[in-house]
Amino acid sequence: MKKLVLLMAMALTVTVGGVYATWTYTQNTDVADETINMAMNLTDVAYSGSYGTYKIDRSSLTLKIDPKPGTTHTTALLIEGNIVITFTPNSVAPETVKEEGVASTFEFGLTNSNWTFDDDTTDEVAAKTIVTLEHAEKHDIAWTRGADGVFTYTLSADDIAEHIRLTEFNLDTKVKYDAFNTALGQGQITITVSDGQTSADSE
Repeated sequence: MKKLVLLMAMALTVTVGGVYATWTYTQNTDVADETINMAMNLTDVAYSGSYGTYKIDRSSLTLKIDPKPGTTHTTALLIEGNIVITFTPNSVAPETVKEEGVASTFEFGLTNSNWTFDDDTTDEVAAKTIVTLEHAEKHDIAWTRGADGVFTYTLSADDIAEHIRLTEFNLDTKVKYDAFNTALGQGQITITVSDGQTSADSE
């Protein structure tokens, strides 16, 4: 029996948008342009003869940047929905795997280690990091086994908010808004689910 070797990454797109408020700027005739950042992801992966497969469902999750309550142009991250991680045992997996799942972890990451933005070009302060990760280490998954034999672990919006920190920026002009939106597209947040093994471990 080959070792279970599964590693899955999913990109989470952070978008500047108006969920509860609108980014408002003074302008006479121009209709404000709109650009959103979209992430592309590979479909699921599975190894023949492995103990099973992971799946990450983020279809209900949204990460939006609105004006911070009480402000008009200060950035604030709003998180809604959740991330659902599942492990489906292979039909020929050992009974312990079918009953208990496999020891697994999740961790958040960033695709760009220099994901920065400068909202004040009048001073000599270096550009600031857009997103920082709290608790960037791996975290154990506590599976819940369903009646169908599929194991599930859910990260709520509050759980996710404990891991992702958005730096506050002052987007007090449409030029800054557009520049920040462009900078957002230069990085993504990832979540990786793993059993701690790599492809090389099974060779």
